[in-house]
Amino acid sequence: MGMMRRHPQAHREAKTTVLIVGEGDTEKAFLDHLKSQYVTRGCGVSVTIRNAHGKGPENVVDVAIRHARGADYTLVAVLMDTDLPWSSALRKLARTKKICLIGANPCCDGLLLHILAESVPEESAQCKAKLIERLEKKPVVTEAYRNDFTKVLLDSRRDTVGALNKLLSLMAGALPESD
Repeated sequence: MGMMRRHPQAHREAKTTVLIVGEGDTEKAFLDHLKSQYVTRGCGVSVTIRNAHGKGPENVVDVAIRHARGADYTLVAVLMDTDLPWSSALRKLARTKKICLIGANPCCDGLLLHILAESVPEESAQCKAKLIERLEKKPVVTEAYRNDFTKVLLDSRRDTVGALNKLLSLMAGALPESD
């Protein structure tokens, strides 16, 4: 009598598992925001966000490789700044390991300004300062994105901002088209 019947669909695993490693705190906060907007329970996609804590493009890719090892992710991607060059060896390693490289130009703050249709300064430090001024909270907290980065805005900027389009494809469990 006290036994509860389990519904077979109640514990269905996500069919597509995605790992996205952000270069630092801002990337992690923004990716968490995207996940909250686009990845809903039962949508068949499970997204894991990790923070590589900086240290350059090689480290970000290395963190992605380490997190993906032993876990069977369908898709693996990294979101990292383009202000430090990505070596051909790094690009080759990413290809070999099937890691999608997504560049934030020149940095994550610049990408976010681009999504907001603001002008993007060439220097990362200026991008950072301008973004902090534009948002009401520091860009390292997920809540900072709630008011400005609505689903409506994100959907509308998808066609214009390549990196955003790739991230939203990943959130939907699809491999983004490469450049």
